[in-house]
Amino acid sequence: MCVSGTPDEVSTTRRMIPAMIVAGVVGLVLGYGVLLLVNAGIALMWETIPETWESTPAWYVFGVLLTAAALVYVVRRFIGDDGHSPLGGIKISSLSPRQYLGAILAILVSLFGGAVLGPEVALVATGSVVGGLAAKWMKCTDAKSVKSIVGIGALGAIMALFVGPVLAGSLSLGGSPSSIEFDDLGWAILVAVIATIAISVARLIGFLIARAAGTGPHLRILIGAALVIGSVAILMEYMTGERAIFVVTSGEELITDLPTLTSISTVVAIIAFKSIAYALSLGAGFRGGPFFPAMFVGAAAGLLISLILPNGPGVYSAMTVGVVASVIATAPMKWPIAIALGIVIGFAMGGWTLIPSAVVGAVVARAVPRWGDRIKLVDHSG
Repeated sequence: MCVSGTPDEVSTTRRMIPAMIVAGVVGLVLGYGVLLLVNAGIALMWETIPETWESTPAWYVFGVLLTAAALVYVVRRFIGDDGHSPLGGIKISSLSPRQYLGAILAILVSLFGGAVLGPEVALVATGSVVGGLAAKWMKCTDAKSVKSIVGIGALGAIMALFVGPVLAGSLSLGGSPSSIEFDDLGWAILVAVIATIAISVARLIGFLIARAAGTGPHLRILIGAALVIGSVAILMEYMTGERAIFVVTSGEELITDLPTLTSISTVVAIIAFKSIAYALSLGAGFRGGPFFPAMFVGAAAGLLISLILPNGPGVYSAMTVGVVASVIATAPMKWPIAIALGIVIGFAMGGWTLIPSAVVGAVVARAVPRWGDRIKLVDHSG
């Protein structure tokens, strides 16, 4: 047993270090496996199968979404409801294998079924259960030790998100200017405003839906959300001719495909319908992460401004700023963290010349009020 106190500090450290190493390494490996599974399932359901038709049939879109809604209800109601709402962001807590089963099944069904949520929570849950098992293996039972080991397991799993892009050399979108252009920071403000408002309104609607649903799974709200998500996906495909996958699923894999869109009306439709589907997915009771769909909306906002302004920013530069703003609009954070995150994301995706624009996007996103979180605080205080 890992206990605190001076006589046992050395023993505690000796037990924790191997547990952390195992949790981090195994969490990374299993997290990457879960990510591959998620991506393969989404590709099968929303790319491979629909490619057999000239356009995605309405019966297929509704069928997959409604089946997912019903299965999420069954999983949460009868197998386990130990996951948390995507409106809560990413929460790290120790999960037993039994608790993990219910949580991961609800996430996988939601993501395969087209809910507009990301895979990041699936990875965190996987790393958390690995950390819990590693702590148990090393007989670390005090709360502080277990929390640290679970945290390392979750961190290792979430790092799997960077393995693929790093191996492929595709972490950066490219297309950034060769030098810093301070005169053009105005477009960064515009991109950030559009991205932040879209995400903030979506989260507000999500909180309102979640308040109506109450605690536990609500079948009628899940079914209703599936019907609306399917409707806007079909409507977008009918209006623009683009695939329904631009509305359903988290969409991070399609960010690099966005620059192929050259119609302003198409991009506006995608932003509007994606935001609606995102709001419903956040609040109706599906399970998954909130960040990747927000990144897609932010990238689309950047593309929109690059299309509207003839002498404006490059496509990839504007998309990078949109991604920065959307990420910061999704999670509460202090000003220094928001600015630091803007610098890191801006550099990783666009290079050093884009850092000033990314920081502008971060500042704008942090300054916009988080209306949905206020509803959440009122609900909890009451």
